[in-house]
Amino acid sequence: MNIVLTCINNFQEYILLNIKQLLRLGNKNIYVLTNRELFHHFQEYTNITLIDINILHDRYDFMQKCNMDRHFRGGFWVLVSMRFFYIYAFMVQYNIENIIHIENDVLLYYNCDILQDTLNKNYVYVPFDNMKRNIASIMFIPNTSIFEQILDNYSPHQTDMDNFANIRDSTGLIKNFPIFCDENSSDSVVSYVSQNYNQIRYIFDAAAIGQYFGGIDPRNNPNFYSECLYPINNEDCMVGFINESCVITFDKYIFLWKTDTDNCKKPFIVIDDIEIPIFNLHIHSKKLEKFM
Repeated sequence: MNIVLTCINNFQEYILLNIKQLLRLGNKNIYVLTNRELFHHFQEYTNITLIDINILHDRYDFMQKCNMDRHFRGGFWVLVSMRFFYIYAFMVQYNIENIIHIENDVLLYYNCDILQDTLNKNYVYVPFDNMKRNIASIMFIPNTSIFEQILDNYSPHQTDMDNFANIRDSTGLIKNFPIFCDENSSDSVVSYVSQNYNQIRYIFDAAAIGQYFGGIDPRNNPNFYSECLYPINNEDCMVGFINESCVITFDKYIFLWKTDTDNCKKPFIVIDDIEIPIFNLHIHSKKLEKFM
């Protein structure tokens, strides 16, 4: 598997902890698409590949067509979508396939190669936390042919969370990374967000588990304060943040950390007395160091 991160215009220091975690798990072929003037931030990591976004050709001209707010947090909403067009251009120009893309505040707990034989290479995978909303915290992109059909339908007037839900419905080319484990639930929404669990056998965090563990980005609500719930070195249980959009309310469950054979602690959720591995955590608070 190839792993791709993006760091466009604004350097987010926690991406370095993200990379450190990827390397300690033995992940290879790690690419960071970023501005050349930001290359110096990554100098401690000689075993990753930096790609200058200025040499990537966006044939969709998305930056010019996008009419979302360009002022909020340094163009946050524009850049969140622009990353996909840079990733596509990178795949085309470097002939890259089988990509796992993660956001910079997302920690993985397993080597991505273990997913290789569990994913259908005719689909893009992304987690959905309800029937109409995805969060591209972690994403599998098999090849340029499939991704091109996705981006051909990408609206420059909507966020990524709305876009991929609409594209899923219109193209049928997007599958779920499951956020829960009950594909046979009588609740159709729970069943939907659990799709593909029986095949993949991991739960993926769109955002809600990481928010429950560590709280939210303080910029979203400076009045919300929460100590970390289930941090890696603390078993104290306190009230965590409950994501209002996610159909699974994770405060109903017990979580634990277990040390694996690679000497890395990994999170599990306990459901019906079964310990189910969590593949990633979306650390919305940006305090990645507390969970690695």
